Amino acid sequence: MRVTRLLYEIFILLVVLTYAILIFADPADQPFLTETFYRRIDYAMITFFAIEYSIRLWRTEDRKRFVIRNWFDLLAMIPLDVHFPLARFMRLVRLVRILHASPLLWSVVTSKQMRLIFLFMMLILAWSSAGIYVLELHHNDSINSFGDALWWAIVTMTTVGYGDVSPATDGGRIIAVFLMFTGIGLIGTFTANLANHWVGFFHGPDKEQARVNRVQDQLKTNALQWMYRIETLNDEEYQQLLKVMETLRPPKE
Repeated sequence: MRVTRLLYEIFILLVVLTYAILIFADPADQPFLTETFYRRIDYAMITFFAIEYSIRLWRTEDRKRFVIRNWFDLLAMIPLDVHFPLARFMRLVRLVRILHASPLLWSVVTSKQMRLIFLFMMLILAWSSAGIYVLELHHNDSINSFGDALWWAIVTMTTVGYGDVSPATDGGRIIAVFLMFTGIGLIGTFTANLANHWVGFFHGPDKEQARVNRVQDQLKTNALQWMYRIETLNDEEYQQLLKVMETLRPPKE
C-alpha cells in the first residue's frame, strides 16, 4: 500500500513539474509547443479531473455538500481557455488542482510552517533579485533582465553556485554574501520540514489509527481523574471506571 502511495505521489509531482514547465515556457523558443499541443494537454487534464471528480461524487453520501465544498474542482474543468484569452490563468488553476490531487504535496503547500518558510524565501529572493538587477544592469553582461537576476538569486541562495552569473559591483557582492548565509539556514529549515512531512505521511499512523489513539488518550485521562477521587465516586461512576479499565486493558494472548 505504501509503495502504491509513493508511486502515486511521485507521479503527481512529475505531472506538476511538467505542467508548470509548459505553462511558463515560451512557445517561441520551443517549436513543439503549438496551440494544438496545448489544447490536447488541456483536454487531457480536464478529462482526468472529470473522471476523478465523478468517482468521488459517486462514492460520497452527501452529494450536495460535496459539490459546494469542491467548487474549485468544477472551475478547473471549465475549458474557458479554448474560447477566451484566459489560457494561462486557467492552466494555473489546473496546476493548483493537480497539487490538490496529491495529499503529500497539498499538505506541504497548506502547512503553516511551510507557508512561513516560503513567504520568507520569496521576500528574500524578491529583494535580492531587485537589488542585483538595479546594481548590475549596466555593469554586468550576464544580467540583462529581471529573470537573469532572479536565476542568480536562486542559485546563490541554494549555494549551488553555477558560476554563470557573478556580481561585478560591491553592492552586488554584499547581496551575494547575505544570500549565502541566509540560504544555508533557509534551505536547511525547508528540507527538514519537508522530511517531517514525508516521514509523517508515509510512516505515521493513518487517520483511523490516529482517531483510535485520540479516543484511548481521552479514556486514560478520564480514568485517571476518576482514580484520583475514587473514594468519592458513586456507583454509576465506579461502574464506568471499571468498563474503561477493561477497555484499555490489552487482551491476553
